[in-house]
Amino acid sequence: MALVSDGFKLNVNLVDKGANITSRQYELLAADAATALTQSTAIIAALNAVTDAVVVGYGFGENFVEDNLVYPLTAEIENQAFFSAKIVGAPNKSATLSVPAPIEAIFTSAFGPGNNIVDMSNALVLTYLQLFDNTGPATISDGEQLVVSSASGKRRHVKSNKG
Repeated sequence: MALVSDGFKLNVNLVDKGANITSRQYELLAADAATALTQSTAIIAALNAVTDAVVVGYGFGENFVEDNLVYPLTAEIENQAFFSAKIVGAPNKSATLSVPAPIEAIFTSAFGPGNNIVDMSNALVLTYLQLFDNTGPATISDGEQLVVSSASGKRRHVKSNKG
């Protein structure tokens, strides 16, 4: 099993006079990132020429897919590890994030009430949360970063209409 390239995509966000935002996604035929970026620029220019809406932003990137998918035996995405933590620079605000189908090893116990509480000293949990702290490579929404030492976690189950 491996993640392989599924091509490049361009997502363009446009706004109208009523501040309504819409998105258009384009699958690009480029064989490499440089060509895909050139194609993206051409698409945005052509789109601007035929719309009164204003392009407020765009995203461009390469997508990857599993080339030999095998479904997991026990994973259920309705079960989640749910985290809450303070935001760097805003001690009166907090942010949340979740992990679908968490592994049992990140909970404090395999049975009983501890099976619903995330072990916040678990190295795997800390590695994940530190992706979003003030030294990590990513942010939560709006560019916010987490104070990992303030984080807490629990199991939650979300509704699904998939069957």
